[in-house]
Amino acid sequence: MIKTLVLYESRYKTTWEASNIISLIMGPSRRYPISKFSDDLRDFDFIVIGTPIYNGKIHPKMNVFLEKEHKWLSEKKIALFCTCFKGSEGLRVLREVEDSLGDNVLELGVFGGRLKMDRLTDRDYHAFAEYLSKEGLPPQGMDLFNKEEIVDWALRLKDIKDGLFGKLPLSQLRKEVENFLKNHNTCTLATASVGRIRATPVEYIYNQGQIYILSEGGEKFANLLFSSKISMAVYEDYTDMNSLYGIQITGQADIVEEMAEYKHVIKLKGMDMNFVRSLPTDLHMIRVDMEKVELLNSDFKKQGYSTRQVLKF
Repeated sequence: MIKTLVLYESRYKTTWEASNIISLIMGPSRRYPISKFSDDLRDFDFIVIGTPIYNGKIHPKMNVFLEKEHKWLSEKKIALFCTCFKGSEGLRVLREVEDSLGDNVLELGVFGGRLKMDRLTDRDYHAFAEYLSKEGLPPQGMDLFNKEEIVDWALRLKDIKDGLFGKLPLSQLRKEVENFLKNHNTCTLATASVGRIRATPVEYIYNQGQIYILSEGGEKFANLLFSSKISMAVYEDYTDMNSLYGIQITGQADIVEEMAEYKHVIKLKGMDMNFVRSLPTDLHMIRVDMEKVELLNSDFKKQGYSTRQVLKF
């Protein structure tokens, strides 16, 4: 399992809040202020570093930390982010930090800051008021913090991280995914639309890259009629962390209307159309087209690969 360490410095909790969001999404992870950094944290695989920017500089404590830990950091894969009030300035400063760390910096994130004038120390108040004056802005608090931007960045960063360590050969990964789906028949299907969300345990059949679900109907269709986006989970019962085995699927789901496809799947299920027509209610069919499969298998670690593998279609 690839572990992420989120290191940050925060003066008025904005960078702390951004770090918390990123850590939640990048899990498994740990989030630490640099003041609590210890040698055991060097074992983490992927490092995310966050700092506020004031007057065109990173936080002084972060600057000292980066200089002190430069050798260790230069051997890790890193992402950098900052909170600031001027995006162009934030990007310039992060690029300076990137240049000092080398080619192992994979991604930069620049996010809006949040500041209330009445929370500032006298020194910071006058410095911030002077900064606002230079920018032609009134001396008042600002709130440019956008949680959605940070979530989007963290999700993109997660995709980057997933592609870095111990990737299973593509042909082997496809085979692993297909065998797992063939050897199971029950999943949790999650659907959603505006104001509604539903997770339903259902039986499925896998056939040549597609998943089919037969259903008499229900609330999941209320969502599918408005949004085809779905998520699915197929998994073994949990016993311990050394025996993890399961799949998460992201994709599109459509209600099958084409009769030839419907009849073909009915035949695969070992039924015939006469039986289906004899049922007291209609039997609907859902087809899931997979876009991304996340396979978690503890045994991969024994083979020298990451426990979590991602297959995109």
